[in-house]
Amino acid sequence: MNLVSYEYVASQQRRHGVLVLSEFAGAAQSLDGALIINSWNIEEVAAAVGQALAMPAAQREASFNTLHRYVTKYTAAYWGVSFIGELKRVSQVADELAQLPQLTPARAAAGFAAPRAGSAARLLLLDYDGTLSATRTIPEFARPSPQALRTLRRLAEQPDTLVYVASGRVRAHMERWFDGVDVGLVAEHGLFYRHPQAARARMQGAGGGWRCLAETTDAQWRGTVLPLFQHYAERTPGSFVEEKEVDVTWHYRNTDPEFGLWQANELKINLERVLAHLPLTIVDGNKTVEVRPARVDKAAAFRAILHDLAALPLAFVMAVGDGRGDENVFAYLDSELASVPDLITCTV
Repeated sequence: MNLVSYEYVASQQRRHGVLVLSEFAGAAQSLDGALIINSWNIEEVAAAVGQALAMPAAQREASFNTLHRYVTKYTAAYWGVSFIGELKRVSQVADELAQLPQLTPARAAAGFAAPRAGSAARLLLLDYDGTLSATRTIPEFARPSPQALRTLRRLAEQPDTLVYVASGRVRAHMERWFDGVDVGLVAEHGLFYRHPQAARARMQGAGGGWRCLAETTDAQWRGTVLPLFQHYAERTPGSFVEEKEVDVTWHYRNTDPEFGLWQANELKINLERVLAHLPLTIVDGNKTVEVRPARVDKAAAFRAILHDLAALPLAFVMAVGDGRGDENVFAYLDSELASVPDLITCTV
């Protein structure tokens, strides 16, 4: 990182000079009191210089104090200690992961086929993107393979077996892809869910439509988020914006890895500023940045599903996922389904 901007801040303790900084500089993400500009836009540069020259003394001092606090706190010594601490943490996590037991096909099959008491059911909770299907950026390319559909159909046809598939895709795609397969669906990372026919047959008075976990699907906030997402899509080659029914996602899987990650971090900072007063969650996904209603995720969807199935005894539960979002699901299942005779959670 170029440290000239930090040196400038350190030298301005008396004069409180204004820092004008290019958005393409690495320091632009951290120096909050600076005037951030596009250095290739002559009019924007001129306007920022004019703003700096005309800035009142009180405002200059407030901006300088913000910059000075950051520069004096996050020194080379601070980052050195942070890096060493992070290396130790990652090493410890790697050791813990190496000690986790591996799930074998024989173990899963034995649990699935184990004798069950009475009408106790088997419940399978499966993540889609990255688990049942390779992660794809374009929704049209993310459809399940014929083999995956055959396997899901065979599982759903087993007696007393309920299968749910969770995805970040919209309801329309999920309905089209799994048409003719009796599986429950969870769309938009838990915002909508629908029970399979096999579950509705055992739930008295249960309808067959989609259920929504958000208090309201009125997405007026999109008017604030979309211009910002489109701004970064235009400035980040290979990225694009996906508008779902409620959620909005910025994809950067096909961008330059370093530049895409840099832009994603900057986008999240800007989103936090403009959405701080709204009941929304900014989700840092797998090469995505998504904005969705607060308190809605896959764990919340599966919690609602299990609530609907509360009267149904369970003998075997298996949850499979591939990312950090699935860890919340696993933690919830471990705490709430401790009485289930056989509970398996698995990351692939």
